[in-house]
Amino acid sequence: MKTYIAANGDTWDSIAYKVYGDEFMCDELCAANSRNLEGVVMFEGGEHVAVPEVITTQIDVIKAPWE
Repeated sequence: MKTYIAANGDTWDSIAYKVYGDEFMCDELCAANSRNLEGVVMFEGGEHVAVPEVITTQIDVIKAPWE
């Protein structure tokens, strides 16, 4: 599991965007860090945040004929 070192002012969704490219992945970060960072909303900086590997699947997108 990778580790992200939080910067002052980071939030769960901003960290998710930085490490996954998707702010909506913050639920995975919160679940992986529920014991050591419970109750943190905004980071002061220097906290070690566990970053779990997330398995994604490719979804085929059917485009409209005019695209």
